Amino acid sequence: MNIRNSINILITLFLLGGLSSKAQLAVNNNGSLTLQIDDGLVVHSEGDFANMNTSSLVFESLGEPHLEFDGDFTNGTSATLTAGLGLLDLTGSASQNLDFGGDDLYNLEINNAAGGIFTRPATVNNEVQFTTGDFTTTDANLLTFETGATAAGATDASHVNGPVAKNFNAVTTFTFPVGHGSTYNSIGFTPDGTSATTMKAKYNFSQASDVSSLGTGICKVSQLEYWDFTRTTGSGDGVVTLEWDAESEVTTLGELLVAYWDGTNWQNGAGTASGSTSTGKIPSGSSMTSFNKYTLGANPCNNPLPVELAYFEAVAMNNEVVDVNWVTASEINNDYFVIERSKDGVDFAPVDSVDAHGDGNSFDLQNYGFIDDQPFNGISYYRLRQVDFDTTYSYSNIEVVNFEGVEIISLFPNPTAGEVNIVVKSSESGTLALTVYDAVGKIVKFEEFEVTEGNTQISNLINGANGKYFISVIMSDGKYYDYDVVLMQ
Repeated sequence: MNIRNSINILITLFLLGGLSSKAQLAVNNNGSLTLQIDDGLVVHSEGDFANMNTSSLVFESLGEPHLEFDGDFTNGTSATLTAGLGLLDLTGSASQNLDFGGDDLYNLEINNAAGGIFTRPATVNNEVQFTTGDFTTTDANLLTFETGATAAGATDASHVNGPVAKNFNAVTTFTFPVGHGSTYNSIGFTPDGTSATTMKAKYNFSQASDVSSLGTGICKVSQLEYWDFTRTTGSGDGVVTLEWDAESEVTTLGELLVAYWDGTNWQNGAGTASGSTSTGKIPSGSSMTSFNKYTLGANPCNNPLPVELAYFEAVAMNNEVVDVNWVTASEINNDYFVIERSKDGVDFAPVDSVDAHGDGNSFDLQNYGFIDDQPFNGISYYRLRQVDFDTTYSYSNIEVVNFEGVEIISLFPNPTAGEVNIVVKSSESGTLALTVYDAVGKIVKFEEFEVTEGNTQISNLINGANGKYFISVIMSDGKYYDYDVVLMQ
């Protein structure tokens, strides 16, 4: 359905009981389009939906229009979108670009496993329904919940990867539907007054800066995750609630606390934890007045947070042995380490074990080492399995060792906005086949390159959708291979 005119015209769709409407092509509104749809009926567009410059799209306030669209949604820079009581529903099978032009929406639903990417900011007045798939946002292209708006159904399978803002003017609790990748990691806020205040939250599955800068009454903070949680407008204070899952690696609840960064040190926000070690929440012990970064903390140091591996490396020495080294920043109930090795990076087997230093409890740096004097020829993979006294265990990152052949020695930038370069080190000249796989193992790119002995840089490697990618390289004789990971954002 294409709507084109040299002047603005009014087109009204009346859909009566028992009828349906399906637009087979892209919808381009070049005039004034009003959608007035009876309850229970849906307008479905199987292509892109564009509200062109100077055009107007109105969801009739007398009804509750429901517009499903499988493609991108574009609201022109000089176009207007009047939400009324309408629902915009993402129902595609490929990632959808969402340009709402900064105009207000009423209801928004994500029902697309491939997700959607905000290319301009948007504000929701009533509800965002998370069914399946993720929204991807940035600080410049922000999703904002108005004072009365709610988030429903956020899960590991459906949430926001990126920042979310919420406007408050009442004492009400809002759980920010944020996470990373395939994991939902929310943060909640309950203001203690009715002053107009805007809070913004973003989850980071990475170590915050200055984790060793600790204030009074706090012994340690998580080195696995943190939330950026800031007050962007207003002056309202309130209770902050952190939630954790298995990725947080909490082992007991007793000494957990809310930790917040005051610009100089991590401070004790107190709180009482509830739930289990695999999932739970902890609200701050009082109304918070400082907003910057938040994470899980502990006091005293015999609490929950596990063995913290500060460093792990496996290096080929003299083309004969592999030197394996690791350092722990702290240890709780640590029994021993197992060095594991693999030929393919999938199936690992133990090589040897190393006992923990002392009694397995330490809050100082501890250094460990092991020499593998019978390594595999070519490429091999090493990882560390840390085992507690109760037999629970966790794994380190994987290190790749290559005595000969070809390997990726540098990959940049990573994460990337769409372009990545690699530097390949080869022990011989020849033809190199390079394959890029997406997160589910689908080949998205295959190309052959001529490499010389030494280092060869290959540029403009990936230009794809957001997500995780694996890079594989192999020489023409099939002997050598390697891989690395690129994160698109």
